[in-house]
Amino acid sequence: MVRRKYDFPQERELIIGTVKDINPYSVFVSLDEYPGRIGMIHVSELARKWVRDVRDWVKKGEKIVCLVLRVNREKDQIGLSLKRVAENQKNRRLQAWKRDEKGEKLLKAMAKEREITLDEIYDKIGFDIQENFKDMLEVFELFLRKGRGYIEERGVPSEWIKDIEKMAEEKIKIPEIKMEEDVELSSFAPDGVEKIKEILLAISKNNGVSVKYISAPKYELSIVTKEPKEGEKILKKAMDEIKEKIEKTGGVFSAE
Repeated sequence: MVRRKYDFPQERELIIGTVKDINPYSVFVSLDEYPGRIGMIHVSELARKWVRDVRDWVKKGEKIVCLVLRVNREKDQIGLSLKRVAENQKNRRLQAWKRDEKGEKLLKAMAKEREITLDEIYDKIGFDIQENFKDMLEVFELFLRKGRGYIEERGVPSEWIKDIEKMAEEKIKIPEIKMEEDVELSSFAPDGVEKIKEILLAISKNNGVSVKYISAPKYELSIVTKEPKEGEKILKKAMDEIKEKIEKTGGVFSAE
């Protein structure tokens, strides 16, 4: 079970919880990432509509995403809200939770190889990963995409790099995606067609972008990559170069 560094959640934090008990005017929720902690949703924080029956909105054993409203550490009281969590927030939080669970499985494997407990590896590196990355799986993915130096700069101690490398290479496969942009190129020069071919050939060679003829004057630029943001940059650079070169010949460039 994914856990956090501190014993209590922070106010305004979105937590993952499991419905433990349901009463006419409240719902008690076990906080999955904070073992032993129970939060309470008052009926007024359950929904934006009038609640006739609490059981119409939550079921015992259901996994839910709640916003932390209040934390009283002395009394061990945690006030939660379900109605203040937007659907997109809920979906993002559940997705991050799933990725955290996958990342924790890799931590468990690392702990087993080092012959230490999961609690120990959380103390040594797990909580640092949570603080320095979006989720616990990201550090392994970034190692594959950007290498050792990048994750070291993000706070991963050098003595753990080999462990992360082993888990990433054995357990993770980064999917490749194809990114495309359509452009229109025209040239009124006598040798305009040849000039366009030369420009596109040079762009393909220098940027690693594939060029496909669709129908005059349309062309498709594409790249297959594991890093969408990097792919966007490469395509933009290629389009900028094409525009500059075609306009120098008196031609016309446009992008859809």
